[in-house]
Amino acid sequence: MNCRHSTDMEFNFSYTVFYEDEYLLIVNKPAGMLVHPTVKEDGSTLYNYVAHYYKQHGLLHNIHPVSRLDRNTSGLVIFAKEPRIQFLLSQQEVIKKYLGIVTGTLPADSGIIEAPIARKEGSIIERCVSPNGKYARTDYKLISRRKHLSLLELQLHTGRTHQIRVHMAHIGCPLYNDNLYGTPGPQSRHALHAYYLGFNHPATGIFLEISCALPNDLFKIIYY
Repeated sequence: MNCRHSTDMEFNFSYTVFYEDEYLLIVNKPAGMLVHPTVKEDGSTLYNYVAHYYKQHGLLHNIHPVSRLDRNTSGLVIFAKEPRIQFLLSQQEVIKKYLGIVTGTLPADSGIIEAPIARKEGSIIERCVSPNGKYARTDYKLISRRKHLSLLELQLHTGRTHQIRVHMAHIGCPLYNDNLYGTPGPQSRHALHAYYLGFNHPATGIFLEISCALPNDLFKIIYY
């Protein structure tokens, strides 16, 4: 399935819907958008767009986010339409795979990173690898390489904040354009996209696989 991507906050939401039934809604979040409203930002988050979509289609369901992504990470996000479905999904391990472009020299073309992650002292945002942190595991596999950049498939086995970003920086290969864990500077769109979800449907038991290709802005970085 091809991914239609837009960095315009006034994007056509219907293009981002990748799966929907009476229990679930799975959408492709653009980079630059928060998943949840905050005190400082309310009205242009993914949650708000879902609420508008429900209203447009006469859906009376509530909005129950099952997964979340950083503002500058694009990709698939699950919303449950009932609290029971949200709870049942939280009880299983959803397979989550990402596509990421990293800089530097990988220690190997594939590997497992097991390094505990904690909040960095003195920061409310930044995380770091620390012996006092919580267990975290990320698997990676090289897909293609272009000069100093590598496109990786990354699979999360735990869900720590900024996990992929912290782990890749830890092995000396931070995400391209990640100014928090790579080259310092103003925050911008880092090269990370949540492209695959696999899980047992909590109502039917059928195993679902939903995927969304690398968006154009990241495709151009690695292939042009």
